[in-house]
Amino acid sequence: MPKNAFDPDAGYNGNSNLPLPSSKISLTEAELKEYIKCKNDPFHFINTYVKIVHVDHGIVPFQMWPFQEEIIKAFQENRFVICKLSRQSGKSTVVVCGYFLWYILFHPDVSVGILANKEATAIGLLDRLKQSYELLPRFLKQGILKWDQKLIKLASGARVRAESTSANAVRGDTFNILFLDEFAFVPENIAVDFMTSVFPAISSGKTTKLFIVSTPNGYNLFWKIWNDAEENRNTYKSIGFTWRDVPGRDEAWADIIRKNLGSEQAWEQEFESVVYDTTVTVRDMITQEVETLPIGVLYDRMLSEVPLAGY
Repeated sequence: MPKNAFDPDAGYNGNSNLPLPSSKISLTEAELKEYIKCKNDPFHFINTYVKIVHVDHGIVPFQMWPFQEEIIKAFQENRFVICKLSRQSGKSTVVVCGYFLWYILFHPDVSVGILANKEATAIGLLDRLKQSYELLPRFLKQGILKWDQKLIKLASGARVRAESTSANAVRGDTFNILFLDEFAFVPENIAVDFMTSVFPAISSGKTTKLFIVSTPNGYNLFWKIWNDAEENRNTYKSIGFTWRDVPGRDEAWADIIRKNLGSEQAWEQEFESVVYDTTVTVRDMITQEVETLPIGVLYDRMLSEVPLAGY
């Protein structure tokens, strides 16, 4: 049997790609050096060892694009990050399969929460991380304690949990990092309740982090947090990229997508990350004063008494 091979029957649930906590492995000197290098450098780990399942090409090495590396750098250097990104930009892949996989492998006893507007989406994101884990070389893997649909736990005590974004989904749990995917598509009442309920627990630590990533979806809590970050009214690091930052996409590609979408507004929202400044007319129920103003300004007024994350 090769030096670093192990009995398939000894893997978690018989899966030879998932070593048990009791399995042993002897690292070569070269492997030990690589392990240390990966621990100290998430960029090296991701670009050298992470593989993903590509829709057209199957299993391929994950090579980060420059803007994806900027996202990882922001996560490393900031506690609160909000990313406004276009569709099909690999935003979830770089975070979940790249950064979070590195984080749980090289940080014992940490907890990551992956939340999305739909439970199925959160489970799908965790599935991607699990696939990338199975494709790692053996010397980088930890033993598996739990490998369920919504929760994985490594022998080091590190774990990842997947849930839908709601006020009660993660109540009572503790996390080192919470990741909110497609937060702009969470119903507004749920988004506000979630932030009001969960943010105090995140902010109570000195190193705990909150990452929000989404395509814009009109004026809502995501837009407010983003806009206030841009105006330095909160402590989030804001990062925004569009389809132009994705290598291989040009005006010819954009023209095809525009035509197939059939709506310029849909194109600008989904791929240009534009939020339209629609105006509305409102009447004050007490003074009866009528006023026409941008919907974003109205939204600001409506939420002016609501405590929000990062303020």
